[in-house]
Amino acid sequence: MKVSYSALDAAGKKAVDARLEVRLKLFVDAMLRQKYKKGLILIVGDRPGPAAPKQFGYHHTPFYSTKYCSGWLNAALHLAGIPESKLIWLNSADQNGKPTSYDIISQLEPSSIVCLGGNAEKWIQSASRKWDYVKFDHPQYHKRFKNAKEYPLIPWLKSVITYEN
Repeated sequence: MKVSYSALDAAGKKAVDARLEVRLKLFVDAMLRQKYKKGLILIVGDRPGPAAPKQFGYHHTPFYSTKYCSGWLNAALHLAGIPESKLIWLNSADQNGKPTSYDIISQLEPSSIVCLGGNAEKWIQSASRKWDYVKFDHPQYHKRFKNAKEYPLIPWLKSVITYEN
């Protein structure tokens, strides 16, 4: 299933922009330890990419872009109808490579943990507490080498998300 942000119509692009604003709010609230929602599906990425903004204080919300693999992933989530309000995103390290504190996982009490790629998996495995998690290829890997197939994260999310709230 080929996916592309640039192929979305204006309404689709607007919907992706709206989902990114939800992601940003949930991420910033969690990072500031403010009124974050517990029980969401935690999706762990690697670290901000080389093209990420460099200015001090930038939020670095994971996959917060409509370009590169972020745009591809966000278009796929939109097209699949995955509600952003059921997800919370976290980088395993900051833009300088400093690992994220594991404390946030205990505070968020996620319903599930997803690692996107090997670096995210290594980070979760290096914690002193062992959490159950599932791992999928990093979106860039899937986009580059397996783009003709549906990203396995999508049907997995569809199977575990509850839609009653």
